[in-house]
Amino acid sequence: MRFRKILGVVAALCAALPAQTLPEGPGKSVVERMCKSCHGLENVVRAKRTKDKWSEIVDDMVSRGAKGSDSEIDQVIDYLSVHFGAKATTKVNVNKADASELSAALAISPADANTLVGYRTEKGSFKSIQDVMKVPGIDAKKIESVQDRIEF
Repeated sequence: MRFRKILGVVAALCAALPAQTLPEGPGKSVVERMCKSCHGLENVVRAKRTKDKWSEIVDDMVSRGAKGSDSEIDQVIDYLSVHFGAKATTKVNVNKADASELSAALAISPADANTLVGYRTEKGSFKSIQDVMKVPGIDAKKIESVQDRIEF
């Protein structure tokens, strides 16, 4: 049942749209080749998703048979993020939020969110973005990219 819902969402996102309506930019031809062979692209122009969400959708499509090299997959994700991306705007207090709140607000994995909570519990409150970026096992670049969503 869940698989059918996901498939329905993806199909709705990607109904038919002529290629010429996609914005010009690096990766456009790869998106057309990889995505249009199975479905159209109509609702992509209306969908606003974070880069992490686009990555999940593209990874799902690859698992269903979309063909492309790792580099091409990265191009598709980057293209969709640039032209149909949305920035998450929810702020989160990294010293008070539980793991699920951190994961949702910062678009990080549940494992990374649990790592932050565990570190905070063991070492005490974070005082700056640099403190968060120094947590072992956490991608500092990822944290830096979402620092506008972090409160102390």
